[in-house]
Amino acid sequence: MKLFSRLGVAVLVVHSLLPLSASAQSQLTYTTSWIGNSFGFGDGKWMQQDIQAISVGADGTVYTNAPWDESGSEIAAYRAGDKIAVAGSTHGWGAAGGDAVATNHTYLYAAMSIGNENNGLVGADYPPANQTWFGITRRTLANLAAGAPFSGGIGNSANATKNSFLPLDTVTTGTDAGIRGMAATDTELYVADTINSRILVFDAASMQRLRSWNVPSPGRIAIDTDSTLWVMSGVSSGNLSILHYAANGTALSGTLTLPVGAVPTDIAIAPSGQILVADNGPSQQILVYNKDASGQPQAAAPIGTRNGIFHVVKGVPGNWRFNGITGIGLDPAGNLYVAQNGEGPRPLGSASVGQGAVLESYVYSTHALNWRLYGLTFVDSAAFDPATPNSVYTGSKCFTLDYSQPVGHEWSYAGFTLDRFDYPDDPAFHEPRGVRGEPMVRRINGLPFLYTLDPGAHYLNVYRFDAAHGEMAIPSGLLAQNPLPDKWPAAQPTYGEWLWRDSNGNGTVDASEISSNPSTGSTVGNGFWWVDTPGNVWLATPTSGIREMPLQGLDSAGNPIYTYASSKMFAMPQPFTRIARIVYIAETDTMYISGFTSAIPWDSTHWKEAGPVLARYDNWSSGTPTQQYTVSLPWNTQTSPQTTTVGVAVAGNYVFVAELYTAKVDVYDARTGQAVGYMTPGASVGNTSGWVDIYLGISAVQRGNGEYVVLLEDDARAKILMYRWTP
Repeated sequence: MKLFSRLGVAVLVVHSLLPLSASAQSQLTYTTSWIGNSFGFGDGKWMQQDIQAISVGADGTVYTNAPWDESGSEIAAYRAGDKIAVAGSTHGWGAAGGDAVATNHTYLYAAMSIGNENNGLVGADYPPANQTWFGITRRTLANLAAGAPFSGGIGNSANATKNSFLPLDTVTTGTDAGIRGMAATDTELYVADTINSRILVFDAASMQRLRSWNVPSPGRIAIDTDSTLWVMSGVSSGNLSILHYAANGTALSGTLTLPVGAVPTDIAIAPSGQILVADNGPSQQILVYNKDASGQPQAAAPIGTRNGIFHVVKGVPGNWRFNGITGIGLDPAGNLYVAQNGEGPRPLGSASVGQGAVLESYVYSTHALNWRLYGLTFVDSAAFDPATPNSVYTGSKCFTLDYSQPVGHEWSYAGFTLDRFDYPDDPAFHEPRGVRGEPMVRRINGLPFLYTLDPGAHYLNVYRFDAAHGEMAIPSGLLAQNPLPDKWPAAQPTYGEWLWRDSNGNGTVDASEISSNPSTGSTVGNGFWWVDTPGNVWLATPTSGIREMPLQGLDSAGNPIYTYASSKMFAMPQPFTRIARIVYIAETDTMYISGFTSAIPWDSTHWKEAGPVLARYDNWSSGTPTQQYTVSLPWNTQTSPQTTTVGVAVAGNYVFVAELYTAKVDVYDARTGQAVGYMTPGASVGNTSGWVDIYLGISAVQRGNGEYVVLLEDDARAKILMYRWTP
């Protein structure tokens, strides 16, 4: 590694080095909008970020369930393309949603769990120390927010769902005993006790147990028109089959024969008596079974585009192009409902929340689309394609913007870029959360490249595109500050930095393609990655300065080339004692740095913050950079909520700084460092947003008409917040 000392940073000429105050700001005049969710929350609604199961009511209401929604919409109800109810009391204080839901004409029954927050919650409403309850919450369809109590029901004594929870399994905390299937008639409730390999039957009114029988690791349950049951089996092993039972548990003939490669995820019965099976294998279709004269099921033509969203043009969403089906159902009028999350059902033991939720309805007979809802982003941000401010990427999505449309309607879903079938070795699947996020889009030789970060900014993923793969981002490279925690790939070093480049172009991490940093040491861990416009990679280490890895061109497979041998190191500039964020503008050789100083030193409770100070340096790469100014950013850790910063973006003549907890973006003149004003969420999004909770949670662009567009993570309601401001 070549080391270039930059200890003698030349200081400036234009402005005083005394920090400029940011206190005299006023609110700017701007428009608030959003991307990626069918609702903005100005109407009090949001589409949840994940759906693991659905149940369809007689009136076409779709009831959903998932273990987690950031704002508590684990269990919700949708009808005719609108959100009509949130159940609540399944979020926080030990409570979480689940992986199954069922309804009859009176009640909703939903899987959920209750824990004790690391033994911090005690009393009759909570399980004993180090234990978790998995069971069923019962609500009335007339009021999902209120519990429907019963004898033997427990829990939630302080809220409206008191005594409406039935504990099914008490397990050691960390064990996944989630219920993976339920079905109900007006008299009986059938429950898949997955962990104990049995079907339990309860009286639908009294919730008293009636009977049970053994089924290996059961999952989804569907009640046929003749009152027999179709039960998915093999959830824990992944060797899935669908079995047939009488309502009393007697095994029946007529087991469904699944196609090779099929991965069943849900079962539904059409009003005609057809059996439908959602297939999350490569086909991404809904399998259809007719019944012959003797009542035995026979495979018919599946419905849905073969390979779903992965059919050409790959990644382009559209009608019947499914992507990770988690639930299907039909109403008596013959409407089909399909829930998807870009992944499929949550694997046992996983905390995944999917890759974004889609809920849609079709007329089953004609295949016409009724309606569709989106909740597409979570713990993710968005970035503009340098070729046009009308194209925006998140970690796994692409959106097209039409700025002439009304607020909340500027965006359209244009592409899903994550290919789990062609590229199961995508490093993002092996990084924390398993969700690709925090994008930077760059054009190299006119070609688009996607760079993404994991939530902790430890790993920089590199992706290329080609026409044959449509919208899919092809794994191209990885720069790692330290080894991945799950010991993947096996050939990674046991300590220190390493990188991977897909030299043979197959999208797989081969051992021969891995390089270790021979000089690794104090630069390892907790840094922040930045990719500049020409495609050079910068790593802001916390205390060892800033490293540049210049782009060495593209290899024969089209991958950007980076090497440790060609790296350049720039020492920590004054006044910083710890660097948190950088933005390097290659066109003007300008470096913006935020972080901590001796006056306000870094502490571990603010491990992800961008720091209290921002500085600009001109002629950064010259050897004698000039410090143009320093700015004191909003910072007060004694308030509630705390005022701290988390993200920095630069566009045109302005710097945009996102605060973490306070739903505020502070704007500074990039030329002088003077405070210009601030923006907070407007009425269209309910005058609120979630935390900007990730390292690269803000981006900005200046349009040709002078308007600035600023995008932020909204960690609460499955969307990207968008500000539009013209100075």
